[in-house]
Amino acid sequence: MNFFRKKLIVYYNDNIIGKEDAKGIFKKIPNNLPKYFFSIPKTMFSAQTKKSIPYSRTIKTCSGFINLYKRSLLITSPFDIYVELDNTKIIDSKFGRINDEFIQIHPGHQLLDYVPNNKKYKFIIKINLPFTIDTNVSMYMSQSIYHFNNFDILPGILPSNYKNYINFFIPVEKEKNEIYIKKGTPLFMFTPLCETEVKLEFKKLKKNMRDYLTFSSLKEFVLKNL
Repeated sequence: MNFFRKKLIVYYNDNIIGKEDAKGIFKKIPNNLPKYFFSIPKTMFSAQTKKSIPYSRTIKTCSGFINLYKRSLLITSPFDIYVELDNTKIIDSKFGRINDEFIQIHPGHQLLDYVPNNKKYKFIIKINLPFTIDTNVSMYMSQSIYHFNNFDILPGILPSNYKNYINFFIPVEKEKNEIYIKKGTPLFMFTPLCETEVKLEFKKLKKNMRDYLTFSSLKEFVLKNL
């Protein structure tokens, strides 16, 4: 056994989701690619000559795009999400048929109040997922922008000693009064900050896996090296 192998362990809450369902939420290539990608030709077609133009290429031959999805895991929504909002608060929310609370407002004094000339967003919501991860490689967490969802997700980097629950943040536009995300909708990507393959494992979440004895986890999880 290679104890130095890069790995990402996903601990799933089996009170909410089973192992096979959890595996289906973390998608590798080609399952992490947008569905429309498969209908794109490698080269453009000329209506005049009735032939493909070899120099007129599409995103299907873009190494930047291919490398992004080849190296990244796509995390999709494990349940239907519906959130009703007004200008200051969450009015109602529902996550499938689960009674647990998975959502809260990220207070403005933690970030948004300090953004100069903010005329776009009224607040940020934080959504928790029923997973804990244990990784020994740093992960860049980012929106899967090529899926062109009707909501944005804020990015961040998880360090190589991260052992905690997974959550994500959606900045809510001032005119938006609801957010509806169907089960299986692409949410965000984990891109390992390394050149080697990362092994993905799934394990059942145990009770009291972590003790939360301090107010902040900054010292634990901030990156030591750049």
